[in-house]
Amino acid sequence: MKYFIGLKIPKNYKNKIEMLRAEFKFYTTEPHITLVPPPALPDDDSFIKEISEICKKNHPFDIKLGQLCSFGNRVLYIDVYSPELLNLYETIFDKLNLKKEKRKFVPHLTIVKQRPKKHIDIDFIKKRAEQTLIPSPNFTSNSIIIYQQPKEKSIYLPYMKIPLEHNKTMD
Repeated sequence: MKYFIGLKIPKNYKNKIEMLRAEFKFYTTEPHITLVPPPALPDDDSFIKEISEICKKNHPFDIKLGQLCSFGNRVLYIDVYSPELLNLYETIFDKLNLKKEKRKFVPHLTIVKQRPKKHIDIDFIKKRAEQTLIPSPNFTSNSIIIYQQPKEKSIYLPYMKIPLEHNKTMD
């Protein structure tokens, strides 16, 4: 099975994204912010113990969702700003000795993306998304989610929630 690590977003904003996706018949994994993409993790859950230890040493952190952006005409997304998210990304990759992708990590929240044999009009969807998703919220992330793909070519489903437990006042 394949895994990735992500962050949940506020439920009301998640619902807005899912409604927009349904309007364009784009059904996929629930809206989330990817922290560690699928290719980086092993195909078994042997990494979870180490991830749990990392989460125990990290405190909840703020996330600012920004504007609509795109990766060319392939992906429409909301940009994400959080220095703590970037630090957690680096810590996980370092402690688990994971291989990073060649392209720079860009924290983002995917709205829609191109799929083989199902072209979507990114510019048209972006105009609709500007009406329904902007302004985007800021929120505090209290946990990470391990997502699992139960079978090849299926969507990823939440597998395990791991809280960020470190208490700032104990520093």
